Amino acid sequence: MKEQNLKILVADDNPSDRMLLETMLDQLGHVVETAVDGQDAVEKFDPDTIQLVCLDIKMPRKDGWEAALEIQQIANEKLIPIVFLSGVSDPAVLQKCLDVGATDFISKPYSPTLVSAKLNAIARLLVLQNTLSEQRDELSVLNQQMVHDQEVAKLVYERITHSNCLSDPALSTLHHGSHIFNGDVILAAYKPNGGIHLLLGDFTGHGLSAAIGALPLADIFFDWTEKGFVMRQILPEINKRLHNILPPNMFCAAAFVDINAHNRTVAVWNAGLPDLLYFAADEKVPRMIASDSLPLGILNEYEFDANIEMFSYESGDFLLAFTDGVYEARTRDNKIHYNTALDPLYAGSVSVNPFVWLENMLQKEGILENPHDDISVLGIDLAQALDHSPQAKATDVAKGGNVPADFAFRYELNAETLKSTDPLPYLLQILTTVPELSKRSGEVFMILSEMYSNALEHGILKLDSNLKRTVEGFAQYYSSREAKLAQLSDGWITIDIKVSSDSHQGCLSLTMADSGDGYDTSQLDLANFDHDMPFNRGLSLINQLCQQVSVSDNGSCISVQYHW
Repeated sequence: MKEQNLKILVADDNPSDRMLLETMLDQLGHVVETAVDGQDAVEKFDPDTIQLVCLDIKMPRKDGWEAALEIQQIANEKLIPIVFLSGVSDPAVLQKCLDVGATDFISKPYSPTLVSAKLNAIARLLVLQNTLSEQRDELSVLNQQMVHDQEVAKLVYERITHSNCLSDPALSTLHHGSHIFNGDVILAAYKPNGGIHLLLGDFTGHGLSAAIGALPLADIFFDWTEKGFVMRQILPEINKRLHNILPPNMFCAAAFVDINAHNRTVAVWNAGLPDLLYFAADEKVPRMIASDSLPLGILNEYEFDANIEMFSYESGDFLLAFTDGVYEARTRDNKIHYNTALDPLYAGSVSVNPFVWLENMLQKEGILENPHDDISVLGIDLAQALDHSPQAKATDVAKGGNVPADFAFRYELNAETLKSTDPLPYLLQILTTVPELSKRSGEVFMILSEMYSNALEHGILKLDSNLKRTVEGFAQYYSSREAKLAQLSDGWITIDIKVSSDSHQGCLSLTMADSGDGYDTSQLDLANFDHDMPFNRGLSLINQLCQQVSVSDNGSCISVQYHW
């Protein structure tokens, strides 16, 4: 190691000893400044220039011990080695030198070899200390920059992945991260038809690397929900995006929940999360919705498939979902719970709100104080979700500002298109280019949705709504819908749309016709809308929203006029 030249302050009241040491140090290449006693040494000491102080012990005005203490105070946090010059070998004297902060001793008479070796050792110490100080300062600057960047990134991340829909009274959430960034994500967004889309996700890993995948996921979730796309369309797009951008060892275990308040149905897709718990009001033990799909980002777009379960819900039903941070939580004594602490929940012996019970348990066991993994819980009070019907969610539309719009188009779908495409989001996108229809997008989507469902399910697929009278029949209805749609080889639906308006009023005319045989329309009572009926409410709802409704060709053609 290359020797370092030092600037050394030497204090000795003996002129000959002082001159001898000065000469010796000068020959070794060091710069020397001398002081005649302890007080002189304190006055001449400059922590910005002096790198080493050599002090005789016995000196007038201020001895070496007193000078050493004052010099250390002046140096503050800066490391300035102090070497005592001594001709005594009394252990008590040497011990006191160490007590006041001495780094080493140089005995009199001076040995050039020993002095050189000790100074070289001190020089190496100073080089190391200076290197560490520089690295510390650099790390401090980098750390400040990193903290600033993380705070900005966290703010952007939270704005992208959080929706004010999470404040909906039907929802309860617990979102507790083990790092600055949370690898779990809870997303909620209102659908144009008044329902809610919810997604609970858990990315592999922790911190920023885990949270980074939440950005494209949230972008697609919110954008596609707003445009009216359904769960079966949103999930493949999210999976495709994550599969393309995430490394092979990274994926997102997730649960997607679609609440349709109008039909009082909830569709659930679970891929890699612990069992979701569905608490029915009339059943003690919750139904467990197990994972039966691979997490998002593992399969390519051609391999991906979504196995969705459908339930008909009533007031008093509750749905609970959580990530594996809850399932594999560790207590204060570092024991993994797994199912043990959750047994009362699975057994249905919890008498309070399931979300409240789970949150209290996690708090009581000390799991939230020191989480070993990100912890997220989503509770859905389906009794509150009953209030999300279009009538309950109707918004007041500001008067004035109407922009005239006049256009018309036809949308034709054959059997192959019906099997693979949902036209409603595309139709809604076109119609909401009209500002006044954009303000009423929920009602417009509901009208389109009910007309299309009527044409497809009853006209083309010939499904019987009476199946929806029971929970089992409800599941059978939608299972049959999927099977018949997959096997569809013939049939068509045409959608004719015309928009006309001026500065005072506007009219949306919709006509939907299908190739089906129709049905008996003599029993239709469009004026009767019963919230409690689980089926046959679509046309009555349309009649409530529209100023004119007509049914022709035995129900194979429906025309409506919606005014604003």
